[in-house]
Amino acid sequence: MEKSHKKRNPFIAAGLSLLAPGAGQIYNGQGLKGIVFFLLPYILYEIWALARLPGHFSGLMAFLIVGIGYEVFVIVEAFDRARRFKEIPLKPFNKGWIYLLLILISLGTGFIGSGFLLENIWGVSFARMPTASMEPALHKDDFLMVDLRVYKNSKAERGDLVVFKYPPDPSKLFVKRVIALEGETVEIKDKEVVINGTALQESYKTHKDKTIEQVRDNFGPITIPLGACFVLGDNRDVSADSRYWGNLPLANIKGKALYVYWAKDKKRIGLRLK
Repeated sequence: MEKSHKKRNPFIAAGLSLLAPGAGQIYNGQGLKGIVFFLLPYILYEIWALARLPGHFSGLMAFLIVGIGYEVFVIVEAFDRARRFKEIPLKPFNKGWIYLLLILISLGTGFIGSGFLLENIWGVSFARMPTASMEPALHKDDFLMVDLRVYKNSKAERGDLVVFKYPPDPSKLFVKRVIALEGETVEIKDKEVVINGTALQESYKTHKDKTIEQVRDNFGPITIPLGACFVLGDNRDVSADSRYWGNLPLANIKGKALYVYWAKDKKRIGLRLK
């Protein structure tokens, strides 16, 4: 049953929709529209995940543009209605605790649940390149999108850029390139990698130091055990990799680096990694 009319403040309506999409519409007496506006972002998230849009930079940009556009639309719509219809009938759902509940759910899923949704529902995660050890493919402080599902039913292949838990300290994430696989024999002779007796063609690597050092430039031979792989940095002379801390357990691999979504050098944004 509708109660007495009451003036609606456009700025309160807009502020509520900023904190929780649809809350401003509920404040304005539009219960059904408010619920639809509140639930629609979650539906869009699921569509984004099922379409595997995070795997493409264009998909990420489309999601951000649609998301920001939707948020602006909901805020403006709530503000405009409150401005045009200041005398709005009070409804049974015009209660402070309902607004607070919507805000808590929205903030909770945004701040607490975002990491869970990203990794467990959408199958992606973010990572930052902490050093220059992967130049020129990756630069220091490049921000990467990581595919967490690619190795669920398959193993890493030679040449993959993998994001993994650093074996000596699993709290840290490293990014390196897979060089040798299970059962293969790997050796480094004067900076040249040899796999099963054949020199590996590596167009991606770089050497800035011409001197030859043991371990760094002459290593092995060793045979990679089951459940592990051998990884190296592309910037071979400054990389802390399998030459120093051993083979990488496949269980430590978190995912595969897909593309750069943010970088100091803006020309690198959107760069597909390979």
